[in-house]
Amino acid sequence: MSTSTEKKMFENPVMEMLSISGPKIMIPFHLIVISLLIYRGTQTTAIENGYLSPILLFAGGFVFWTFAEYLLHRYVFHFIHDSPAVMKFHYAVHGYHHSVPRDHRRLFMPPLPAAILLTAFWGLFYLTMGDKAWFFLPGFELGYLGYAIVHYSTHTITANQAPALLRPLWIHHALHHYQYPDKAFGVSNRFWDRVFGTMPPANAQPRKRSAESVAAHHHHH
Repeated sequence: MSTSTEKKMFENPVMEMLSISGPKIMIPFHLIVISLLIYRGTQTTAIENGYLSPILLFAGGFVFWTFAEYLLHRYVFHFIHDSPAVMKFHYAVHGYHHSVPRDHRRLFMPPLPAAILLTAFWGLFYLTMGDKAWFFLPGFELGYLGYAIVHYSTHTITANQAPALLRPLWIHHALHHYQYPDKAFGVSNRFWDRVFGTMPPANAQPRKRSAESVAAHHHHH
């Protein structure tokens, strides 16, 4: 495995360009989309019964994200199949990240796939809850943004640089990468790992070499 922290994911230069992103682009992108969704929600009947319902919907979307994050990470991202097509998909989605955890440019989903996925989730939520989706989706998206920020910092700063609030999550994700690929699937929270019994051992610390920085070494499956 090459030790360079950046490598081309795609040969096609257009695909390569679309696959690069970062917090400077994606944090404003998501905050703007969240604001627009909420604003659009206030133009619909979903707001008629006062503000409690939108706030609860937003919170519900956020909690739903944390659950989706756990399930996606546990069952979808780590689903490795024999077929070359699935292997290719798996590499593009998650295998690349595990082989080069330090490529800073690819820790945030770029604008185009993010927009496509947001549209898909909006469609799903709209079909199930109508106008309430205008408040549920931004909560879900804020959950994703929280996940992306925690994930980004896990791979770009060391445990000691992490703010105290973030440190337990930093260690949790480092343990997933370096010692327990079958545990610690939550990134933005540890709640669902507790619920489903996939917490790493209580006093486990990332090995010294990976604790310096999750970045220092590549993931060994």
